[in-house]
Amino acid sequence: MMMEWRVLLLAFLSPSFALRDGDQQNVHSQPLEKCDRSMINDPRYPHTGFMRGGDNSLNDRCTATAIDSGSHYVCVNLPEAKIDGELYSPFWTKTGQAFDEKEATSWPKPGPWCICMWAFANMLGMHPEFADDLNCNATNHWVLENYNVQHPGELRALKAVCGKCGVKSDKCTEAMALP
Repeated sequence: MMMEWRVLLLAFLSPSFALRDGDQQNVHSQPLEKCDRSMINDPRYPHTGFMRGGDNSLNDRCTATAIDSGSHYVCVNLPEAKIDGELYSPFWTKTGQAFDEKEATSWPKPGPWCICMWAFANMLGMHPEFADDLNCNATNHWVLENYNVQHPGELRALKAVCGKCGVKSDKCTEAMALP
């Protein structure tokens, strides 16, 4: 009985079990590209994506998984700034995840990063130019399906994704027709 429980737990926690059908597509319904950090010198955070770590084929992919309650499905190029000669991304302070610039130097460095789709929506409300940092080919299709057009922040985010990425879909048509 104990062995069955462990096998079920391992199956539940494995990446292949946690991935949802069709979640490996980008907003263009093409294979999801990497939110690639290979050119970023960041030894503390060499990979992004909820399923990052080790020798993992899901490293640097903004995959939709059943266990990612943060919904880290949007790939953006984190903006860059410096404080006292140290590189950091103001994304972390603007979203309130880092208390100040000095603390943000210990967070992931500027460059590609999978962020929470809800943080993307909130960030756009304060900084509309943030849409320019979106990487369409590495952003998961799941955001198109799950932003709620009845919620103003999510509608704004959906419109940003549809517009920046040139997505033609029923959901984008519906979103673009709304005020």
